[in-house]
Amino acid sequence: MPGTSGVKALFFSYFAFVGITSPYLSLYFADRGFTVAEIGVLMTVPQVLRIIGPPFWGWLADRMSRRGTLLRASAGAVLALTLLLPLASGAGYFATLALVGVLYFMTSAQAPLAEAMALESAGGDFGRYGRMRLWGSVGFIVAVSAIGWALDRAGVATLAWWMAAMAVGLLAASWRLGTASAAQVHSGVVGTIRLRLRERRIQLFFLANFLMIVAHMGLYVFYSLYLSGLGYSKTAIGLLWALAVLAEIALFRLQRPLFERFGAAFLLSASIGVAALRFALIGLSGGWLPVLIVAQLMHAVTFGLHHSAVMARLHEWFEPSRQARAQALYVTVAYGCGGTLGGLMVSALWIGLSPSAAFLGCSFAALLGCAAAMASARQTVSS
Repeated sequence: MPGTSGVKALFFSYFAFVGITSPYLSLYFADRGFTVAEIGVLMTVPQVLRIIGPPFWGWLADRMSRRGTLLRASAGAVLALTLLLPLASGAGYFATLALVGVLYFMTSAQAPLAEAMALESAGGDFGRYGRMRLWGSVGFIVAVSAIGWALDRAGVATLAWWMAAMAVGLLAASWRLGTASAAQVHSGVVGTIRLRLRERRIQLFFLANFLMIVAHMGLYVFYSLYLSGLGYSKTAIGLLWALAVLAEIALFRLQRPLFERFGAAFLLSASIGVAALRFALIGLSGGWLPVLIVAQLMHAVTFGLHHSAVMARLHEWFEPSRQARAQALYVTVAYGCGGTLGGLMVSALWIGLSPSAAFLGCSFAALLGCAAAMASARQTVSS
């Protein structure tokens, strides 16, 4: 079983890397001269790679029973690829597209394996899980705050070098885990997972989270561009992202009583419903700061509570020997398929109508997801 300190370090470093790519990579591509349509495709590539990457890494982790070795190999590749990003972006759109594809194939190994390790270490205690997972949020907030300030002073073109620095930290954290092994996989695991996926409540669960990530692509792909277009500085953009993650950290730290009182099924539905409200507020805000602040504080629910509720359901439905593949399946369906469709949807609404319409479309997708989550909860009660 992996130690909690190693898992915390992995979460911190991985989400520090996410903290400088998710908010700022679209700005980097804009600075390199790519169009909004090209940026939409480039920022959707990570979601496409989550369709094929996590199943591959989950299968390989089970096959090799060496999670730590896989984490180190993929982290080393991430470092090399970030160092090549300036060359690729200078060579043109298709070179950048190819490099981004390989880069995010490698990063797709990190989150599913880290989550499987955290759930194994927590042993079903979601207070303990939250105290490990919050270090990912700490890494994100440190990176997003510091890099926003740095880019205002040094220029967006330096982003690739900051990404490389974060990749060094990711490699160091992966090395710290040593040769952490996966739980022993029993024969028939794949067949058993397929049988579970025939259950209506689990199908609805995956549909709900597919729609939740469709909705979140407005945030992940275009939120920074949206704020930049409204006149916000990169420092202000970083602070708004940081505010959201501070709320998320508080939630992870204090979530145990919520799970004990309400249960994961109710909290999952509620978190997706709050997401519908959040994206509507962003779309209708007109850039008014008080509304944006309220919407960012909702991140505690729409990401923090949602994520923990998802992990609780996966822990309940899939045994430890199935967790790596269950995590990979969730990332593939939600972030891979949902993220790909969401990125294309948001780009189409942004270009065809307006930025506000893109966020209102995200709100509608979350409403549909909330309905699916509620239906899943009803199926669970009746089964």
